[in-house]
Amino acid sequence: MKTLLRREVASRISGLTLVCAVFWSCSTANRIYTEHDIVYSTARFELKYHFRDRDRRSPLYFFTQSIVKEINQGNDVSYNAYDVLSLSGSSFRMDEKVILVIDNKAYPMNVDRMELENVRSISENTADILTADSTSVSVITGYSENNRKITRFRYNIPATVMGIIKESDQIFLRYYSGPSMITVKPKKNSIKKIKELIDIT
Repeated sequence: MKTLLRREVASRISGLTLVCAVFWSCSTANRIYTEHDIVYSTARFELKYHFRDRDRRSPLYFFTQSIVKEINQGNDVSYNAYDVLSLSGSSFRMDEKVILVIDNKAYPMNVDRMELENVRSISENTADILTADSTSVSVITGYSENNRKITRFRYNIPATVMGIIKESDQIFLRYYSGPSMITVKPKKNSIKKIKELIDIT
């Protein structure tokens, strides 16, 4: 009986692992999408990747960055970054600063736009209670409130800085929120894709 139960548990775990693998392989993150913008007559390449912070002291929950590379008819290249940071509701307002740190050298970015948004969601807490006739009834026992602060940055990354990134070994982004230093370290696969984006023509 125990062996049968272990096999069933192992089967479910392997099935769940397979589902997760399929989900991540179908994810829109870490892919470069190519489009032609007929309005501006540019070739447009977009890379999007995610980062989830595991540091409990950090107010950052989740980070998403999209980098858009555009090449116009004169072969001029531009890179625009769009960063979205989801912070805890108790965090301070973020400074209007984005700093790229490449091989331990800081490159402050000129922020074109900064947007702030407070997101509030309320969820019900429920519990199953057994009635006199042995049936189970789900009842609301309370409510949970979840507050988050969303900060969005838009800025241009100079082509010279992208050239430095291409030759770099280490990249991270730095932000400031009150007493907190927020550090986003893209994974190796994301850095590889950024370098791939630089090479696309």
